[in-house]
Formats: sequence, structure tokens, C-alpha cells
Amino acid sequence: SQVFSTMVFSFSQRKALSIIPHITGALSVIGSLSILYDILKDRSRKLHRPYYRLLLGMSFFDVFASASLGMSTLPIPKGTEGVYGAMGTTRTCAAQGFFIQLMLVSPFYNLMLAWYYLLLGKNKPLSEEAIASKYEKYMHAFAMIPVLFAVMGLPLTLYNSADLWCWIAAYPPTCKNKDGTHGPDWPCERGENAWLFRWTFFYAPLWFIITAITVMMIILTRAVRREEKQVIEMQKQTRLRRPSFKREEEIRREQHLQNYIPQREQPVHLERSKQMFYQAVFYVGAFYITYVFATLNRLTQLIGGDNIFVFMIMTSTLTPMQGFLNFLVYRHGPCVA
Repeated sequence: SQVFSTMVFSFSQRKALSIIPHITGALSVIGSLSILYDILKDRSRKLHRPYYRLLLGMSFFDVFASASLGMSTLPIPKGTEGVYGAMGTTRTCAAQGFFIQLMLVSPFYNLMLAWYYLLLGKNKPLSEEAIASKYEKYMHAFAMIPVLFAVMGLPLTLYNSADLWCWIAAYPPTCKNKDGTHGPDWPCERGENAWLFRWTFFYAPLWFIITAITVMMIILTRAVRREEKQVIEMQKQTRLRRPSFKREEEIRREQHLQNYIPQREQPVHLERSKQMFYQAVFYVGAFYITYVFATLNRLTQLIGGDNIFVFMIMTSTLTPMQGFLNFLVYRHGPCVA
């Protein structure tokens, strides 16, 4: 059986792992609330668009997840060995674990945003009205699947101390092996088969979403590039047929300016497509930044059985920041979707 995983770290390291989420979680709560406020203050205009309704749902759940992650180790039962700042009870731990599990709603909404961008940017794009009538209700319903996972964790007593905060974990920690599976030496009082539920309720859906978003972004990139080539070719053919084209060539020869380039009209629709693509990538990028180190930390734990402090500190810093990163992207510029 294993000792508590953070016990291998120094007191200062455990203290840092506990304090940092207070800061990043608070930033994320502020960011998510700012998005909610900005949408709701202009709700008569913005809530008519599916883009803002999807973003509203995502930010709403970000508030709860970020606030729970920002509590860090405080809700962990007082006296838990190897944890700095633990001041809670079993009930506060279960409550925190429930709301942290809800953070999976945000990646699900991210996937729906990626799908939304894809529907707008593919070869035969749909209008926002068509997306709202045909797909939006399914988008919101799909994003609610993690709520079911979170509720199921309560009667299964899955939410216990997971070192950085309360989440899906076995109790006592000595009832599991280093890779998370249960050993024969000590029975689990709570969180039986927690390692399996971590995969079923979180990591498997998360990595499915990572793969799906990556595929969608590749499809969207190819669609935007294909449209770009088509527009450029159309502009070239139009320019060659213009009566003024020959006159421009005469001016070039007369002035002997070999580097002279005639003024061209700006492809407005193409520029909008590029902006739409970049905005989609920014939102997905915020999603990757949030979860990449948590994923690496879990992989190294499975392979080697130990936590790496660098991955742990990056997980405690970035995991609570989904809402804050979304806020930065939201404020980056006007919505072009």
C-alpha cells in the first residue's frame, strides 16, 4: 500500500500546492462572473444568439467549479496526514468534490463551441438561426452529462481527499496501490474503486473531448484554407477581366516600377472567416492549457506510481483557471462568429 502522495514533498512544497489555487481560483471566478455580467447586461441583444447562450452556460458552471477549486485544501477533513491547510469535515469534502466534478461541464461546452464554429465555418455554413433551431438544444443537453456523473458520485461516496483538493479518491489512502488500484492489505471505507470512476467519470470523457476538438479544429482549418484559396482565385479572375487591368500594366511599364502592386479590394468575408477561426482556436487553447498538466500528472502517476512536483504545481495553478482564460479570450475582441 502507498503513503499519502504529497507526503514525499517538503512542507514548503505542500504549502505552495495549497495556497496557489486560492489565487488562480479567485481569478477564474472573477473572469467567469465578468462574462456572465457582460452577457446579461446586454441580454436583449446577445441572448438571441446561440454563441452567447453556450458561453453563458459554460461560464455559469465555471463559477461553481472555480470557486470549489479555489477552496483548495480547506474542505479536506482536519488532521488529514500530509495535507497543508486541511480544516474541513467529511461533508465539506464531499461538497467540494461534487462541485469540482462539475468542472467537466466546461470542457463539454468547449466541445459544443468547437462544433458551433465548425457549423459556421464549413464549406456549406449554417446560419445562426438554423443552428439554434436544429442543434442548440442538443448542445446544452450534451453538456449536462457531467452533472449526472457528479450526482452519482455522492451515493457512491467517491469524494474524498485527493491531495490538492477533495475529488474522486479512496479513503483511507492506504487502501489503494501506487497506481490507484485497490490492494488487499486494507479495506476502503469510502471511494471503493475510485480509480475506475476517475477514468469513467472524468479522464475518459476528457480525453474523448480533447480528441474530438482536435479533429474539429483540423476540419475547420482545412475548410477556412479551402475557402481562402477559392476567394483568391475568384478575385484573380475578376481582376484579369477588368478593363482597368491593362491600364495598370501600362502605368507599371511607363513608371518602370517593377515592385508596383495595384490596389486590391479587401476580401471582407475571407477576413471574417480567419477571425472566426482564430477565436475558435483561442477558446480551445484555453481548454488545453487548463488540462494538459493534469493529464500529464495522471499519466506519470499511472506509469511510475509517483507524483512529479512540477506537474502537481502546474495542475494546482492551471486547473482552476478555465474561467479566467475564457475571460481573456472573450475580451480579446468582438465576437465574429
